[in-house]
Amino acid sequence: MKNSFTALFLFLFLSNSLFTKVSAQDDCCGLGSVMSLVLYSGIHGGYGFQQFNAEGFNHYIDVYNQNRPNLTKKMDEFGFATGFKFGVNLFQFLVDDWVIGMKLSYHILKEEHEATATVSNGTARREYELTFKSFHTGITFAYYVSKHLDIKIADLILTFNSADLENRLIQPNLPTEEQKLTSVENPIGFSAASGLTFYVIPPYISIEATVGYSLFSIDEMEFEDDGSRLQVDENNATAMMNFIEGGGLFAFAQLNIAIPFN
Repeated sequence: MKNSFTALFLFLFLSNSLFTKVSAQDDCCGLGSVMSLVLYSGIHGGYGFQQFNAEGFNHYIDVYNQNRPNLTKKMDEFGFATGFKFGVNLFQFLVDDWVIGMKLSYHILKEEHEATATVSNGTARREYELTFKSFHTGITFAYYVSKHLDIKIADLILTFNSADLENRLIQPNLPTEEQKLTSVENPIGFSAASGLTFYVIPPYISIEATVGYSLFSIDEMEFEDDGSRLQVDENNATAMMNFIEGGGLFAFAQLNIAIPFN
């Protein structure tokens, strides 16, 4: 929660600084001059990874493994999800050699691990599938090198995060047992990134690569069937409060399709 308030403050401060500059130009030159700076909007989609610190969930997994010494394969820890992002580049405009824009995007990433054990009639398998979902909105600052290349100095993004967890037990000759959990809240996070944008067909088609760091957390998870909370571990019935403790490094490659305004 502390990270969420810090993220919100930073984002509002930086956004205010940006739009104060735009307003000053508008006062000087008129709204028409500001709008004439707009280059394009468009859509984008990409693939990448997100690291995270699942401190609470990984403790649960450690105890799970310790309680089952006869596992033929132990459950691995979580902390590296991969998946897709889709979004809209609302606008970008050029001020001197700086490209400034605003965008929205939706990320859905997954990580899955399993544990196995030998039973009388074959192999039993426990699967945990974690789906991390987040809505992103923010501003981007890039340096215009040429019509084929921008150097992205900073993406400053607010994120709204949630998670789902599916627990499946698969046993020979028996129906699959399934449980689904979902996060109780959608806490606010923050991310910052930099990278490169290469315009294959300027300005219509470009390929963008970004690397950055995110701050976010998921505190509690609840079972969909009865609303009970995931506990600290199998030996401790206290509700878990740190399912995902923090974010980490991320990287994405994406394709942008632009709609020019002039």
